[in-house]
Amino acid sequence: MSIVFEQEPLRPLSRLMQWRRAWLTIDANPAARNFAGTIRGLLLIHGLFLAALAVSLQISLSALALIGLTLLAAARWPERRLTILITSSLVFLLLRPFRTADMNTLVVDLAAAVGNGVSVPPLALQVFGVVLFLGFAQLMIAGQRMSSGIWSRRPVLVQLVGFLAVLAVAAFVPPGDYGHAMLWAFLAVWASCFWFLAYAAVDLKAKAAAPDGVRALYMRPVWGGDVAPFGKGLSFLKRFEAKDDDALAVTRLKALKLAVWTTILSWTALAATTLFHEMLGVPKLGFMILNPQDTAAMPLGLQWAGLIVNYGVDLLIIAAWGHAIVAVARMMGYNIPRNTVNPLASRSIAEFWNRYYYYFKEVLVDFFFYPAFMRWFKTSPRLRIAFATFCAAGFGNFLYHLIFVSHVFADGTPFDELDRFATLAFYVGLLSAGLIISQIWGRKTSPADGFWRHDVLHRINVALFFCFLKIFDSVWLEGQLSDRFHFLFGLFGV
Repeated sequence: MSIVFEQEPLRPLSRLMQWRRAWLTIDANPAARNFAGTIRGLLLIHGLFLAALAVSLQISLSALALIGLTLLAAARWPERRLTILITSSLVFLLLRPFRTADMNTLVVDLAAAVGNGVSVPPLALQVFGVVLFLGFAQLMIAGQRMSSGIWSRRPVLVQLVGFLAVLAVAAFVPPGDYGHAMLWAFLAVWASCFWFLAYAAVDLKAKAAAPDGVRALYMRPVWGGDVAPFGKGLSFLKRFEAKDDDALAVTRLKALKLAVWTTILSWTALAATTLFHEMLGVPKLGFMILNPQDTAAMPLGLQWAGLIVNYGVDLLIIAAWGHAIVAVARMMGYNIPRNTVNPLASRSIAEFWNRYYYYFKEVLVDFFFYPAFMRWFKTSPRLRIAFATFCAAGFGNFLYHLIFVSHVFADGTPFDELDRFATLAFYVGLLSAGLIISQIWGRKTSPADGFWRHDVLHRINVALFFCFLKIFDSVWLEGQLSDRFHFLFGLFGV
C-alpha cells in the first residue's frame, strides 16, 4: 500500500518568485533559446523589444522605425550584420548628426543668420557638416596608415590638437557669414563623433581590424548615445559578436530582459519624480543652486531631501538610458557589457565610478589613464596610479566635456565663456582627488569586520561623496562656482 501526498498549491508570492526566476534565467532555458531562433520567436521577441523601448523612453517614431528596420534586417541577414550596422549608422548620422539639442539649435540658428538675413536650409548646413567630417575622417585614417611618425603612433593626440586648433580659430571668426556657419557645422559634427573617430584610429592595430574605409564610416550607431561610444569601436564589437545561432538567441533574450528592465527603471524614475517633486514639493537640485534666495527660505531638511532625491533619480535615469542603448546593441547580436551595473553595491569611490557609467569611464581610461600609466613614474607605484588617475578623471574629463560643449564658443566672444568652465575644473579636480584617495589609501573590509562596517558604512560614504559631487556637476555650464559653494555651505546652516 502506497501513500500519496497531495502537493500543496503554490502561494501567490511563491508563484510570483517562481515566475521571476524563470524570467531571469530565460536565456539559459533550452526551449526558450530554440523558440528564439524560429520565425515566430524572432517576430515576437522583436515586437516585445520595440514595444518596451516605446513605452520606456521619449523616443521619436522615426528613431524607433530606424531601430526596428535595422534589427529586422540584421535578423534576416545575420551574416551581413556589419554592412547593415554601417549603413544604418550613415543614415542615422545624416538624420541626427548632433549628440545634443544645443548643437542642433546652434546649426539652425547659424543657418538662419547667414548672409544678412538670407537664410540657408538648416538641413543643407547639417549635410555639409556631415559630408565634410566623413571626408576628413577618411583622410585621417588613410594618413595614419601611410605615416610612420606621430600621426601613426599618437593618432588621438593628433586629432585632439587639431580639434582644439580649429576650435580656437572658429571661436574668433565673426558670426554672420557662410564661412562661420559652415565651419561650426563641421565642428559640431566633429565634436559629436570625436571619440568614435578616436576608437577608429586605435583600431588600426587591433586584430581582425575592419577595413579603413569601414572604420571611418562608423560614427553614429543605430543604438544612439552621447559622445561616449557605447560599444567602443568595431574591434570591441567584434569581440562580443554572436558567433552561432545559439549564441545569437541567448544575446537576443538578454536584450529583451534588459529592455524590460529599462521600462521598469524608467517608470520608477518617473514615479519618483512625480512623488517627490510634484506631490511632496521636494525641490530639484538645479533649482536650489540657481535660486539661492528661494533656497535660503527652505528648511534644511527639505534642501537635504532635494540633494538625496537628485542622487537616486539620477541613478535611475542613467541606468535606464544606458540599458536601452546596450539592449539595442545586443538585439543586433553584440553582447556588449552593460553601462551601469548595480552602483549601489559599491564600497569605494573607484568601484562606483566603474559601475556608474562604464563607457564614459572607458573613454578616459583608454585614451588618458593607460597612456599615462604606461609612460610615467614607473618606479613609484602610488605616484604612477595617482598621476594616471588625474590624467583620466581630471585632465581627460575636462577635455571630454570641453569638446562636448564646444558650441558655446560660437558667438564670437570666447573669452566671455571661460569663467563658465571654473565649476567644471573644480568638479574634475574633486573627482580625481576622491578616486586617488580611494585607490591608494582606501581600506578594503571583509565580512569579519561586521555587517555595519562591511555592508553599510562604506556604501553610505560613497553615496554621500557622489551626492556632494553632484552639486558641482556642471556639464551644461549653468551658474557660477560661487553659487554651488553657497548651496553646499547652506546645507550645514552656514
